[in-house]
Amino acid sequence: MKRLSPIVVITAELICNCVQAYGQANHRRNVHFNFIEKDSIKLAYNEDFDLIEDSCSQATRYAHYNMQMRKFTGPVKDVSRLDPKIILTEGTYSASGTKEGPFITHYVNGQVQAKGNFANNNFDGHWDLYYDDGKPRLSFDAKDNGKDITITDAWDATGKKLVENGKGKYSTTTSGLTWEGHLLAGKPEGSWDIYRTDDVTKNPIETEKYKGGIFQRGKSPIGEYTDAPRMVLVSPAMLPFVRAEALKISARGCDDGPAKHIVYVQYKEGMDNYSQALINIVSSVFRRIDLKHFSNGFDIEGEVNDLGFLTNLSSVNSFNQDVSNALIYGLKQTPALEAASINGHKVNEKVKFTFSFSEGLYRFNYRFGEVVDRSAEVAKK
Repeated sequence: MKRLSPIVVITAELICNCVQAYGQANHRRNVHFNFIEKDSIKLAYNEDFDLIEDSCSQATRYAHYNMQMRKFTGPVKDVSRLDPKIILTEGTYSASGTKEGPFITHYVNGQVQAKGNFANNNFDGHWDLYYDDGKPRLSFDAKDNGKDITITDAWDATGKKLVENGKGKYSTTTSGLTWEGHLLAGKPEGSWDIYRTDDVTKNPIETEKYKGGIFQRGKSPIGEYTDAPRMVLVSPAMLPFVRAEALKISARGCDDGPAKHIVYVQYKEGMDNYSQALINIVSSVFRRIDLKHFSNGFDIEGEVNDLGFLTNLSSVNSFNQDVSNALIYGLKQTPALEAASINGHKVNEKVKFTFSFSEGLYRFNYRFGEVVDRSAEVAKK
């Protein structure tokens, strides 16, 4: 077997401000672009297909790269660094750098992720997508340079069929935003809303109207629009390997650990309603107390546990333990929240209530704090 001996090594340096994201000082990063022969290149990517140091990469890309065009050309193959027998991506780029012909992608466990054809960088013909356990996820047909998409079938992660023969409720997520609405004959019909994917209230950011699959009008926070739809039924960006083309260096280094997607506590009925529930409870406590002689304030600290309930509540600097105990009892009666999560795993989140008094009146506010993942502590026990 021929030993790969780089003829040219180009070192890219990234200086990132990691204090806020990772809690550590700025540091300099070196990521290598290894050219093997002529335009043959070997690249190291993380799970998001951002360039990263070889030592902690998840995928290795073997391809041809045109430095003048800054594009991949010819056949491309991404393999798992931990198990090179698993081919994560296999397909072909044209001489001009566009994705052309059949592509197939796999998850790191070897299960098929997606398979279909590209034409001029766009979906072309029939595509099938799957979940990482092998269950079907989505089937669709594309034509007219990817502009005409027809959804045929869609399933959720449990295997429940949501769309059958182009009819049903469908949602599509890209970059943390989700479009949701109904399909008829595989095309959008009626009202479609976009909301932040992590928002349990599904409060619409924009709304679009469709009739017979044709966009009619849309409404956003800055007004109505009729020029063109913003919604995309299926985007090539949903396939992780597409990010590899940007040659973006990961801001997260090897020492930063795996990426964390944190979702903070929420309330299904909206936080305004949760605040009103707190106001009602606090008011019921103070309604029975003469506040004329209260001048100092105090805090009540605790956590929202992984079930969404307030727990471990205790008073800080309380001048009257009976009052603080009454508030703690009341706060425990508040409706359950949607618990915080890290990468889908439910965790606790800190919360603090601050009470102040003046001339027989009271004020209070609350704020949620950092998430607390105790799974490692539980595992040790």
